[in-house]
Amino acid sequence: MTDMTSADRVAKGSDWSPVEDGEHGARVGGLRGAERAGEYQRLHEECPVAHSTDLGGYYTFTKYADVVQAALNHRAIRSGRPFVPMPDFSGQIPITLNPPEHTPYRRALNRYFKPDAMARLEPILREQVSTLLGPILERRSGEMMAEFSFPLPALALAALMNMPQSASDEFMEHMRTLDAINWDPAKVNEMIFGMFASTVSRIIEERRGNELDPEVDLISGAMLLEIDGRRLTDDEVVQIGVQVVAAGHQTTAEALGAAIYRLATNPATQARLRRHPELIPSAVEEFLRVETPLHELARDVSEDVEIGGCPIPKGARVALNFGAANLDEEQFEHADACIIDRSPNKHLAFGHGVHKCVGAPMARLELVIALEELLARTRSFDLAGPTSTSTSTFLAGFKTVPVQFHVA
Repeated sequence: MTDMTSADRVAKGSDWSPVEDGEHGARVGGLRGAERAGEYQRLHEECPVAHSTDLGGYYTFTKYADVVQAALNHRAIRSGRPFVPMPDFSGQIPITLNPPEHTPYRRALNRYFKPDAMARLEPILREQVSTLLGPILERRSGEMMAEFSFPLPALALAALMNMPQSASDEFMEHMRTLDAINWDPAKVNEMIFGMFASTVSRIIEERRGNELDPEVDLISGAMLLEIDGRRLTDDEVVQIGVQVVAAGHQTTAEALGAAIYRLATNPATQARLRRHPELIPSAVEEFLRVETPLHELARDVSEDVEIGGCPIPKGARVALNFGAANLDEEQFEHADACIIDRSPNKHLAFGHGVHKCVGAPMARLELVIALEELLARTRSFDLAGPTSTSTSTFLAGFKTVPVQFHVA
Protein backbone atom coordinates (compact mmCIF):
# COMPACT_ATOMS: atom_id res chain seq x y z
CA MET A 1 0.00 0.00 0.00
CA THR A 2 1.27 3.48 -0.74
CA ASP A 3 1.99 6.01 1.99
CA MET A 4 -0.46 8.41 0.29
CA THR A 5 -3.17 9.70 2.63
CA SER A 6 -6.87 9.81 1.71
CA ALA A 7 -6.58 13.58 1.24
CA ASP A 8 -3.63 13.07 -1.08
CA ARG A 9 -5.65 10.63 -3.16
CA VAL A 10 -8.56 13.04 -3.49
CA ALA A 11 -6.20 15.87 -4.45
CA LYS A 12 -4.66 13.64 -7.08
CA GLY A 13 -8.11 12.67 -8.39
CA SER A 14 -7.49 9.00 -7.62
CA ASP A 15 -8.88 6.50 -5.15
CA TRP A 16 -5.84 4.30 -5.68
CA SER A 17 -2.70 3.90 -7.74
CA PRO A 18 -2.35 0.48 -9.42
CA VAL A 19 1.27 1.17 -10.33
CA GLU A 20 2.42 2.32 -6.87
CA ASP A 21 1.88 -0.64 -4.57
CA GLY A 22 5.09 -0.35 -2.60
CA GLU A 23 6.74 2.41 -0.65
CA HIS A 24 7.70 5.34 -2.92
CA GLY A 25 6.13 3.57 -5.90
CA ALA A 26 8.26 0.42 -5.85
CA ARG A 27 6.51 -2.65 -7.27
CA VAL A 28 7.29 -4.98 -4.36
CA GLY A 29 6.25 -8.49 -5.34
CA GLY A 30 4.27 -7.35 -8.35
CA LEU A 31 0.55 -8.10 -8.38
CA ARG A 32 0.97 -11.03 -6.00
CA GLY A 33 2.76 -8.95 -3.37
CA ALA A 34 1.41 -8.18 0.09
CA GLU A 35 1.12 -4.50 -0.85
CA ARG A 36 -1.40 -5.23 -3.60
CA ALA A 37 -3.43 -7.57 -1.38
CA GLY A 38 -3.49 -4.88 1.31
CA GLU A 39 -4.63 -2.30 -1.20
CA TYR A 40 -7.47 -4.56 -2.34
CA GLN A 41 -8.58 -4.96 1.28
CA ARG A 42 -8.55 -1.18 1.75
CA LEU A 43 -10.61 -0.66 -1.41
CA HIS A 44 -13.15 -3.30 -0.33
CA GLU A 45 -13.69 -1.34 2.87
CA GLU A 46 -13.30 2.26 1.71
CA CYS A 47 -13.96 2.48 -2.02
CA PRO A 48 -15.22 -0.70 -3.75
CA VAL A 49 -15.55 1.08 -7.10
CA ALA A 50 -12.24 2.91 -7.31
CA HIS A 51 -11.08 5.49 -9.82
CA SER A 52 -7.46 5.94 -10.79
CA THR A 53 -5.82 8.52 -13.02
CA ASP A 54 -3.02 6.03 -13.77
CA LEU A 55 -2.88 4.08 -17.05
CA GLY A 56 -5.03 6.60 -18.91
CA GLY A 57 -7.69 6.81 -16.21
CA TYR A 58 -10.28 4.14 -15.38
CA TYR A 59 -12.65 2.75 -12.76
CA THR A 60 -12.01 -0.68 -11.25
CA PHE A 61 -14.61 -2.92 -9.61
CA THR A 62 -13.08 -4.76 -6.65
CA LYS A 63 -16.07 -6.44 -4.98
CA TYR A 64 -17.19 -9.87 -6.14
CA ALA A 65 -20.86 -8.91 -6.63
CA ASP A 66 -19.94 -5.79 -8.61
CA VAL A 67 -17.54 -7.68 -10.89
CA VAL A 68 -20.23 -10.28 -11.60
CA GLN A 69 -22.84 -7.58 -12.29
CA ALA A 70 -20.51 -5.76 -14.67
CA ALA A 71 -19.48 -8.96 -16.45
CA LEU A 72 -23.12 -9.84 -17.13
CA ASN A 73 -24.05 -6.38 -18.43
CA HIS A 74 -22.57 -6.73 -21.91
CA ARG A 75 -25.07 -4.19 -23.29
CA ALA A 76 -23.59 -1.24 -21.36
CA ILE A 77 -20.15 -2.59 -20.44
CA ARG A 78 -18.56 -3.72 -23.68
CA SER A 79 -15.54 -5.82 -24.51
CA GLY A 80 -13.16 -4.64 -27.21
CA ARG A 81 -9.97 -3.40 -25.54
CA PRO A 82 -9.57 -5.94 -22.77
CA PHE A 83 -6.41 -4.67 -21.09
CA VAL A 84 -5.55 -1.48 -19.24
CA PRO A 85 -4.01 0.64 -20.72
CA MET A 86 -4.20 -0.94 -24.19
CA PRO A 87 -5.54 1.46 -26.83
CA ASP A 88 -6.39 -1.27 -29.30
CA PHE A 89 -6.73 -5.05 -29.36
CA SER A 90 -7.80 -5.58 -32.93
CA GLY A 91 -7.18 -8.85 -34.69
CA GLN A 92 -8.41 -11.30 -32.08
CA ILE A 93 -11.75 -13.12 -32.17
CA PRO A 94 -13.90 -13.55 -30.10
CA ILE A 95 -12.53 -11.48 -27.19
CA THR A 96 -13.09 -8.18 -29.03
CA LEU A 97 -16.74 -8.98 -29.88
CA ASN A 98 -19.98 -8.71 -27.92
CA PRO A 99 -23.33 -10.51 -28.24
CA PRO A 100 -24.95 -11.16 -30.61
CA GLU A 101 -21.83 -11.05 -32.88
CA HIS A 102 -19.79 -12.90 -30.27
CA THR A 103 -22.24 -15.79 -29.76
CA PRO A 104 -21.68 -18.00 -32.86
CA TYR A 105 -17.89 -17.80 -32.52
CA ARG A 106 -18.03 -18.77 -28.87
CA ARG A 107 -20.47 -21.60 -29.56
CA ALA A 108 -18.13 -22.97 -32.23
CA LEU A 109 -15.11 -22.86 -29.91
CA ASN A 110 -16.87 -24.41 -26.93
CA ARG A 111 -16.99 -27.87 -28.51
CA TYR A 112 -13.18 -28.18 -28.50
CA PHE A 113 -13.12 -27.90 -24.71
CA LYS A 114 -16.01 -30.20 -23.80
CA PRO A 115 -15.44 -33.25 -21.53
CA ASP A 116 -14.99 -35.69 -24.41
CA ALA A 117 -12.36 -33.44 -26.00
CA MET A 118 -10.51 -33.17 -22.70
CA ALA A 119 -10.69 -36.95 -22.24
CA ARG A 120 -8.94 -37.38 -25.60
CA LEU A 121 -6.30 -34.86 -24.57
CA GLU A 122 -5.62 -36.25 -21.07
CA PRO A 123 -3.21 -39.10 -21.96
CA ILE A 124 -1.23 -36.76 -24.21
CA LEU A 125 -0.92 -34.19 -21.43
CA ARG A 126 0.10 -36.82 -18.90
CA GLU A 127 2.85 -38.03 -21.22
CA GLN A 128 4.03 -34.44 -21.76
CA VAL A 129 4.14 -33.84 -18.00
CA SER A 130 6.10 -37.05 -17.46
CA THR A 131 8.61 -36.14 -20.16
CA LEU A 132 9.20 -32.68 -18.70
CA LEU A 133 9.54 -33.98 -15.15
CA GLY A 134 11.94 -36.79 -16.05
CA PRO A 135 15.25 -34.87 -16.18
CA ILE A 136 14.21 -32.53 -13.35
CA LEU A 137 13.55 -35.36 -10.92
CA GLU A 138 16.61 -37.30 -12.07
CA ARG A 139 18.89 -34.49 -10.92
CA ARG A 140 16.61 -33.69 -7.93
CA SER A 141 16.25 -29.99 -8.73
CA GLY A 142 14.91 -27.60 -11.33
CA GLU A 143 13.88 -24.02 -12.10
CA MET A 144 10.22 -24.84 -12.43
CA MET A 145 9.06 -21.85 -14.43
CA ALA A 146 11.54 -22.28 -17.28
CA GLU A 147 11.70 -26.08 -17.24
CA PHE A 148 8.12 -27.06 -16.45
CA SER A 149 5.45 -24.40 -16.03
CA PHE A 150 6.44 -22.48 -19.15
CA PRO A 151 6.80 -25.33 -21.70
CA LEU A 152 3.79 -27.40 -20.60
CA PRO A 153 1.05 -25.03 -21.87
CA ALA A 154 2.89 -24.62 -25.19
CA LEU A 155 3.02 -28.39 -25.66
CA ALA A 156 -0.63 -28.68 -24.63
CA LEU A 157 -1.74 -26.00 -27.10
CA ALA A 158 0.13 -27.68 -29.93
CA ALA A 159 -1.59 -30.95 -29.05
CA LEU A 160 -5.01 -29.30 -28.82
CA MET A 161 -4.60 -27.76 -32.27
CA ASN A 162 -3.01 -30.87 -33.81
CA MET A 163 0.22 -29.01 -34.50
CA PRO A 164 3.71 -30.54 -34.52
CA GLN A 165 5.98 -30.11 -31.49
CA SER A 166 7.96 -27.54 -33.46
CA ALA A 167 4.93 -25.26 -33.09
CA SER A 168 5.23 -25.45 -29.30
CA ASP A 169 8.87 -24.38 -29.61
CA GLU A 170 7.71 -21.36 -31.61
CA PHE A 171 5.04 -20.56 -29.02
CA MET A 172 7.62 -20.62 -26.23
CA GLU A 173 10.05 -18.43 -28.13
CA HIS A 174 7.34 -15.87 -28.79
CA MET A 175 6.25 -15.93 -25.13
CA ARG A 176 9.84 -15.33 -24.04
CA THR A 177 9.92 -12.28 -26.28
CA LEU A 178 6.74 -10.94 -24.66
CA ASP A 179 8.12 -11.65 -21.21
CA ALA A 180 11.31 -9.78 -22.08
CA ILE A 181 9.28 -6.59 -22.64
CA ASN A 182 7.35 -7.28 -19.42
CA TRP A 183 4.12 -7.54 -21.43
CA ASP A 184 4.26 -3.82 -22.20
CA PRO A 185 0.65 -2.88 -23.08
CA ALA A 186 1.85 -0.39 -25.71
CA LYS A 187 3.55 -3.17 -27.67
CA VAL A 188 1.96 -6.46 -26.76
CA ASN A 189 -1.05 -6.58 -29.14
CA GLU A 190 0.93 -5.88 -32.29
CA MET A 191 3.62 -8.32 -31.19
CA ILE A 192 1.16 -11.10 -30.35
CA PHE A 193 -0.54 -10.91 -33.72
CA GLY A 194 2.70 -10.47 -35.63
CA MET A 195 4.38 -13.45 -34.01
CA PHE A 196 1.62 -16.02 -33.76
CA ALA A 197 -0.19 -15.25 -37.02
CA SER A 198 2.57 -16.79 -39.12
CA THR A 199 2.35 -20.08 -37.23
CA VAL A 200 -1.43 -20.26 -37.51
CA SER A 201 -1.34 -19.25 -41.21
CA ARG A 202 1.06 -22.09 -41.92
CA ILE A 203 -1.30 -24.56 -40.25
CA ILE A 204 -4.20 -23.26 -42.36
CA GLU A 205 -2.21 -23.98 -45.52
CA GLU A 206 -1.39 -27.48 -44.26
CA ARG A 207 -5.05 -28.17 -43.52
CA ARG A 208 -6.00 -27.33 -47.09
CA GLY A 209 -3.88 -30.23 -48.32
CA ASN A 210 -4.54 -32.52 -45.37
CA GLU A 211 -8.00 -31.99 -43.97
CA LEU A 212 -8.70 -33.14 -40.42
CA ASP A 213 -12.02 -33.90 -38.75
CA PRO A 214 -13.53 -30.47 -37.95
CA GLU A 215 -15.24 -32.00 -34.91
CA VAL A 216 -11.87 -32.54 -33.22
CA ASP A 217 -9.57 -30.07 -34.99
CA LEU A 218 -10.05 -26.43 -34.06
CA ILE A 219 -8.43 -24.89 -37.14
CA SER A 220 -10.33 -27.16 -39.54
CA GLY A 221 -13.55 -26.31 -37.74
CA ALA A 222 -12.83 -22.59 -37.95
CA MET A 223 -12.07 -22.88 -41.67
CA LEU A 224 -15.51 -24.41 -42.24
CA LEU A 225 -17.39 -22.11 -39.87
CA GLU A 226 -20.14 -20.00 -41.42
CA ILE A 227 -21.42 -16.82 -39.75
CA ASP A 228 -24.56 -15.22 -41.20
CA GLY A 229 -24.34 -17.45 -44.24
CA ARG A 230 -20.72 -16.74 -45.16
CA ARG A 231 -17.55 -18.75 -44.63
CA LEU A 232 -14.87 -17.13 -42.46
CA THR A 233 -11.95 -15.52 -44.23
CA ASP A 234 -8.41 -16.78 -43.65
CA ASP A 235 -7.71 -13.62 -41.64
CA GLU A 236 -10.60 -14.39 -39.31
CA VAL A 237 -9.43 -17.99 -38.86
CA VAL A 238 -5.96 -16.65 -38.03
CA GLN A 239 -7.49 -14.27 -35.46
CA ILE A 240 -9.26 -17.16 -33.73
CA GLY A 241 -6.10 -19.27 -33.68
CA VAL A 242 -4.00 -16.40 -32.34
CA GLN A 243 -6.58 -15.74 -29.61
CA VAL A 244 -6.53 -19.37 -28.44
CA VAL A 245 -2.73 -19.52 -28.32
CA ALA A 246 -2.17 -16.10 -26.74
CA ALA A 247 -4.85 -16.60 -24.08
CA GLY A 248 -3.95 -20.20 -23.27
CA HIS A 249 -0.26 -20.02 -22.53
CA GLN A 250 0.97 -17.39 -20.10
CA THR A 251 -1.96 -17.46 -17.69
CA THR A 252 -1.70 -21.25 -17.34
CA ALA A 253 2.06 -21.04 -16.89
CA GLU A 254 1.62 -18.42 -14.17
CA ALA A 255 -1.05 -20.50 -12.42
CA LEU A 256 1.09 -23.64 -12.44
CA GLY A 257 4.16 -21.82 -11.17
CA ALA A 258 2.14 -20.28 -8.32
CA ALA A 259 0.65 -23.67 -7.40
CA ILE A 260 4.12 -25.24 -7.24
CA TYR A 261 5.32 -22.35 -5.08
CA ARG A 262 2.36 -22.79 -2.74
CA LEU A 263 3.17 -26.48 -2.31
CA ALA A 264 6.92 -25.95 -2.02
CA THR A 265 6.39 -23.54 0.86
CA ASN A 266 3.72 -25.59 2.63
CA PRO A 267 4.84 -29.14 3.49
CA ALA A 268 1.62 -29.85 5.39
CA THR A 269 -0.46 -29.21 2.26
CA GLN A 270 1.90 -31.39 0.24
CA ALA A 271 1.56 -34.23 2.71
CA ARG A 272 -2.22 -33.93 2.82
CA LEU A 273 -2.54 -34.03 -0.97
CA ARG A 274 -0.27 -37.08 -1.15
CA ARG A 275 -2.50 -38.84 1.38
CA HIS A 276 -5.67 -37.60 -0.35
CA PRO A 277 -4.97 -37.08 -4.08
CA GLU A 278 -8.70 -36.81 -4.64
CA LEU A 279 -8.38 -33.30 -3.20
CA ILE A 280 -6.04 -32.11 -5.97
CA PRO A 281 -8.84 -30.71 -8.20
CA SER A 282 -10.22 -28.77 -5.23
CA ALA A 283 -6.73 -27.54 -4.36
CA VAL A 284 -6.26 -26.33 -7.93
CA GLU A 285 -9.42 -24.23 -7.65
CA GLU A 286 -8.18 -22.65 -4.41
CA PHE A 287 -4.72 -21.96 -5.86
CA LEU A 288 -6.45 -20.24 -8.79
CA ARG A 289 -8.49 -18.12 -6.39
CA VAL A 290 -5.65 -16.93 -4.17
CA GLU A 291 -3.12 -16.70 -7.02
CA THR A 292 -5.35 -15.30 -9.78
CA PRO A 293 -3.04 -15.09 -12.83
CA LEU A 294 -4.87 -12.29 -14.67
CA HIS A 295 -6.10 -9.63 -12.26
CA GLU A 296 -7.99 -7.22 -14.51
CA LEU A 297 -9.83 -7.20 -17.82
CA ALA A 298 -10.99 -3.86 -19.17
CA ARG A 299 -14.29 -2.83 -20.72
CA ASP A 300 -15.64 0.29 -22.44
CA VAL A 301 -18.84 1.87 -21.12
CA SER A 302 -21.31 2.49 -23.95
CA GLU A 303 -24.03 4.15 -21.87
CA ASP A 304 -24.41 5.64 -18.40
CA VAL A 305 -24.56 2.83 -15.88
CA GLU A 306 -24.48 2.32 -12.11
CA ILE A 307 -22.43 -0.44 -10.48
CA GLY A 308 -22.09 -0.88 -6.74
CA GLY A 309 -23.98 2.35 -6.16
CA CYS A 310 -21.43 4.29 -8.20
CA PRO A 311 -22.52 6.07 -11.41
CA ILE A 312 -20.19 5.38 -14.33
CA PRO A 313 -20.49 7.76 -17.30
CA LYS A 314 -20.73 6.75 -20.94
CA GLY A 315 -17.29 6.73 -22.55
CA ALA A 316 -15.43 5.70 -19.39
CA ARG A 317 -13.06 2.78 -19.18
CA VAL A 318 -13.61 0.23 -16.43
CA ALA A 319 -11.84 -2.91 -15.25
CA LEU A 320 -13.25 -6.11 -13.81
CA ASN A 321 -10.76 -6.84 -11.05
CA PHE A 322 -10.92 -10.61 -10.67
CA GLY A 323 -7.89 -10.65 -8.39
CA ALA A 324 -9.57 -8.31 -5.91
CA ALA A 325 -12.97 -10.02 -6.19
CA ASN A 326 -11.39 -13.37 -5.35
CA LEU A 327 -10.22 -11.90 -2.02
CA ASP A 328 -13.62 -10.46 -1.08
CA GLU A 329 -14.53 -11.54 2.46
CA GLU A 330 -18.24 -11.13 1.70
CA GLN A 331 -17.95 -13.96 -0.83
CA PHE A 332 -15.13 -16.07 0.62
CA GLU A 333 -14.87 -16.69 4.36
CA HIS A 334 -11.25 -16.27 5.47
CA ALA A 335 -10.49 -15.02 1.97
CA ASP A 336 -6.81 -14.49 2.70
CA ALA A 337 -6.34 -18.15 3.70
CA CYS A 338 -5.58 -20.93 1.22
CA ILE A 339 -8.10 -23.67 2.09
CA ILE A 340 -7.60 -26.54 -0.36
CA ASP A 341 -10.96 -28.17 0.33
CA ARG A 342 -12.92 -24.91 0.19
CA SER A 343 -16.49 -25.53 -0.95
CA PRO A 344 -18.21 -23.87 -2.61
CA ASN A 345 -15.48 -22.01 -4.46
CA LYS A 346 -17.04 -19.91 -7.20
CA HIS A 347 -13.88 -17.94 -7.89
CA LEU A 348 -13.49 -15.63 -10.88
CA ALA A 349 -9.98 -16.58 -12.00
CA PHE A 350 -11.40 -17.52 -15.42
CA GLY A 351 -13.69 -14.49 -15.60
CA HIS A 352 -17.46 -14.52 -15.72
CA GLY A 353 -20.29 -14.14 -18.20
CA VAL A 354 -20.10 -14.50 -21.97
CA HIS A 355 -16.35 -13.86 -22.00
CA LYS A 356 -15.49 -16.44 -19.35
CA CYS A 357 -12.33 -18.20 -20.52
CA VAL A 358 -13.28 -20.77 -23.15
CA GLY A 359 -10.11 -22.76 -22.41
CA ALA A 360 -10.78 -23.07 -18.66
CA PRO A 361 -11.40 -26.87 -18.86
CA MET A 362 -8.03 -27.36 -20.52
CA ALA A 363 -6.19 -25.14 -18.04
CA ARG A 364 -7.77 -27.04 -15.16
CA LEU A 365 -6.77 -30.36 -16.73
CA GLU A 366 -3.16 -29.25 -17.20
CA LEU A 367 -2.92 -28.06 -13.59
CA VAL A 368 -4.49 -31.19 -12.11
CA ILE A 369 -2.34 -33.60 -14.14
CA ALA A 370 0.82 -31.61 -13.41
CA LEU A 371 0.22 -31.66 -9.65
CA GLU A 372 -0.89 -35.32 -9.64
CA GLU A 373 2.31 -36.42 -11.35
CA LEU A 374 4.54 -34.10 -9.33
CA LEU A 375 3.15 -35.30 -5.99
CA ALA A 376 3.00 -38.97 -6.97
CA ARG A 377 6.62 -39.06 -8.14
CA THR A 378 8.20 -37.24 -5.20
CA ARG A 379 8.43 -37.71 -1.44
CA SER A 380 8.63 -33.97 -0.83
CA PHE A 381 9.97 -30.78 -2.36
CA ASP A 382 10.84 -27.28 -1.23
CA LEU A 383 12.37 -24.08 -2.53
CA ALA A 384 16.03 -24.29 -3.51
CA GLY A 385 16.62 -20.54 -3.44
CA PRO A 386 14.94 -17.14 -3.79
CA THR A 387 12.09 -16.69 -6.24
CA SER A 388 11.48 -13.70 -8.50
CA THR A 389 8.10 -12.29 -9.49
CA SER A 390 6.64 -10.54 -12.50
CA THR A 391 6.13 -6.77 -12.38
CA SER A 392 3.54 -6.74 -15.16
CA THR A 393 0.58 -4.40 -14.63
CA PHE A 394 -1.97 -7.16 -15.32
CA LEU A 395 -0.26 -10.57 -15.03
CA ALA A 396 0.51 -11.93 -11.56
CA GLY A 397 3.06 -14.65 -11.14
CA PHE A 398 6.64 -15.77 -10.93
CA LYS A 399 9.62 -15.43 -13.20
CA THR A 400 11.63 -18.06 -11.32
CA VAL A 401 10.73 -20.81 -8.84
CA PRO A 402 13.82 -22.92 -8.03
CA VAL A 403 12.86 -26.20 -6.34
CA GLN A 404 14.74 -29.16 -4.85
CA PHE A 405 13.11 -32.59 -4.81
CA HIS A 406 13.26 -35.60 -2.51
CA VAL A 407 12.32 -38.57 -4.62
CA ALA A 408 10.92 -41.74 -3.13
